[in-house]
Amino acid sequence: MPVRRLSPSPALQIIGKMRDTLEGRAIGALIAPGSDARNLAGLRKAVSAAGATLKVIAPKISGVQLSDGKNLDVDGQLAGTPSVLFDAIALVLSDDAAETLSGDPAALEFVRDAFRHLKAIGADTGGRALLESAGIASGAGIEDVSNYEAFLSLAKTRQWDREKQ
Repeated sequence: MPVRRLSPSPALQIIGKMRDTLEGRAIGALIAPGSDARNLAGLRKAVSAAGATLKVIAPKISGVQLSDGKNLDVDGQLAGTPSVLFDAIALVLSDDAAETLSGDPAALEFVRDAFRHLKAIGADTGGRALLESAGIASGAGIEDVSNYEAFLSLAKTRQWDREKQ
């Protein structure tokens, strides 16, 4: 039987029907000991104001001591909370944490999966170092995580320009 070429059906399209909002979505923030407390708090506030939820992921479920010396409980352990569960990811990492995580297969897969699935990625200096360790030097949809407005704008959709990579 010959193959029939049909026009795409607007009734079956998901992408064309997506609303330009973060309401109801989830952003996963990968942190580790020494992560910038102010940057994480600012991100949480911006994500909440946009109607989304920030889920904090760390190497261990027992929590993390942030740069201000305070301990933060986390929502998930890195090895059991993959980036596929989130609409976008944020990497808030100290340089030391990035170096440690660059040898952790779960951390490398966390960022590689997010990149392959065309998700927006917010990264600070340590986060960018982890991306480089994962073989991701650049690409569409990677933004400075402290530029909350730009990052959250990207987080509303997939980064289709990245498909070419």
